[in-house]
Amino acid sequence: MSVKFEALRAKYGDSLMLHYGSDDDRQLVLIDGGPDTVWDETLKPRLDQLRAERNLDDDQPLQIALLMVSHLDSDHITGILKLMRLLAADPKAPYNVKKAWVNTFEDLTGEKPAAGTSFGAADIAALPATPLGAALAQTKSGIELASIGQGRELRNLINELVLQNNQPFNDLVTVDSPRNPAVINGLKLTVVAPSKTNIDALKDNWAKNVKPKLQEAKHAEVADYVDRSVYNLSSIVVLAEIDGKRILLTGDGRGDHALAGLKEKGFLDANGKMEVDILKLPHHGSERDVKIDYFQAIHAKHYVISANGKFSNPDLPTLKMISDARKGDDDFTIWLTNPTNEFELPDIGKGVQAFFDADKAAGRTYRVNQRKSKDLSIVIDL
Repeated sequence: MSVKFEALRAKYGDSLMLHYGSDDDRQLVLIDGGPDTVWDETLKPRLDQLRAERNLDDDQPLQIALLMVSHLDSDHITGILKLMRLLAADPKAPYNVKKAWVNTFEDLTGEKPAAGTSFGAADIAALPATPLGAALAQTKSGIELASIGQGRELRNLINELVLQNNQPFNDLVTVDSPRNPAVINGLKLTVVAPSKTNIDALKDNWAKNVKPKLQEAKHAEVADYVDRSVYNLSSIVVLAEIDGKRILLTGDGRGDHALAGLKEKGFLDANGKMEVDILKLPHHGSERDVKIDYFQAIHAKHYVISANGKFSNPDLPTLKMISDARKGDDDFTIWLTNPTNEFELPDIGKGVQAFFDADKAAGRTYRVNQRKSKDLSIVIDL
């Protein structure tokens, strides 16, 4: 059986594919779709390449067994939303999605906002009328406020297309679901985050501390909550297993939450450790979501970082955590979806490259593979 993991050129976001199965029964799982422009520049061209590779006729759509949105962050959801708009507009679209997993903002908070009181693109457009708004609209928190409206539109499209949303869970995709793990066309998917406890805390905090601030138009406080809590507390983290291979898909999930879920599901050994073939680093290599115990517990043959320097990702402390956690064992590879010399922030790229160069000069022999400039993705053949 062939098992391949693919991380697309997704700028500062995530867009991932998992390919598995035999030549006559190839399966495709799509996880996230990157920020704006990624659909046109990368994701759609790659889907079209797959159609050509499989010699599909014009009336044969490329089948996507599962579409998973790890969370509502705009650098994960925007490309997916463009795909779904295409499917809704064209019954003869060249792609077909069988199932979808997405936990929307309303589902997570229990909030069903009335018109004019919800967050969305229109709210962000109105912010620059004030000095606070002008500053906020340029921040990551400001960007993420707009993506709540994207999540609402995505849910509506999923319902319109009857895509068996969140099946077999019947509700939110969580570690606590009695339907966890799920098996989709031979692929075992064990959700290790979010937990019901985290979602309940999110709902409680929203109702008590955040919703009133919406009415008071305290956008900065609400935006900070959305950035820190809705995404990091609710990100779907999944361990995918097929043909003896393990791939940990992390979205922007917090490391401690993932470790708790892995322990609960029995994946950590007596020493609190586990081996995976691929670890997609959470939150684009940000140090905000992990500590060194995360990398000490989870040893990977391949570490994948989807980032291009924006928002300072990947953080150098994260790279040092990986390096320190693997001292005495350099049999691993770090993969970058963007070459350091093409980072959006050149100084971040130079710093990342200098870190790897310094480790190599110190005698470290782990490998670093960077996407070639012309390629749409990096592919790891397991």
